[in-house]
Amino acid sequence: MIIAIDGPAGAGKSTVCRILAQKLGFLYLDTGAMYRALAWALLHEGGIPPVEEVALRLPLLPLEFSIGEKNLRILYDRKELAEELRGPQISDEASRISRLEPVRTFLLSCQRDLGRRGNVVAEGRDTATVVFPDADLKVFLTADLPTRIKRRREEYLQKGIQIPWEEMERQIRERDEADSRRTLAPLRPAVGALVVDTSDLNIDEVVELLAGEARKLGDG
Repeated sequence: MIIAIDGPAGAGKSTVCRILAQKLGFLYLDTGAMYRALAWALLHEGGIPPVEEVALRLPLLPLEFSIGEKNLRILYDRKELAEELRGPQISDEASRISRLEPVRTFLLSCQRDLGRRGNVVAEGRDTATVVFPDADLKVFLTADLPTRIKRRREEYLQKGIQIPWEEMERQIRERDEADSRRTLAPLRPAVGALVVDTSDLNIDEVVELLAGEARKLGDG
């Protein structure tokens, strides 16, 4: 079974998907982390190259994507990346390069290869529309803007990153606009997706809702 979950920043995707995968005994595939890893690696090697050079640079990066203990592992030159990928700058750059066709083509192949392992909870912004259009369960998680700002700020504060409310709002609004208006794989609910507004739901409630939907499919 493949469960593909999309949604905007701050909707609660990462936490929900990680816990849901654990609950079901599935693999957790964070496709957004793969874009952040590309952005981090390019910045680490001198900066984001001009568009015409991106396709040439990507295969040369010493990045490796694999599934470890039920989670995505990202290695750069044999060193595992984790918190390096979570800062605001990396998120901004990941959003920027995600609009480039060579980047999406490169990662699409990697994501589908990982998904072939089966029993996957895949999270991102185009997992149900593009990466796994035949997923058994397609979900679109969303929430109102104030809720998403609050959640994302709390994530950063837990990592010791101070960011004003106004700046967080600006970043999320810009990301929403970029994701929804890009030509390649714009952010939108997939056909047949279960749309869940998490504004008034806690993590456990969302996880249990989605686990119930997965169990129905399994029983069927």
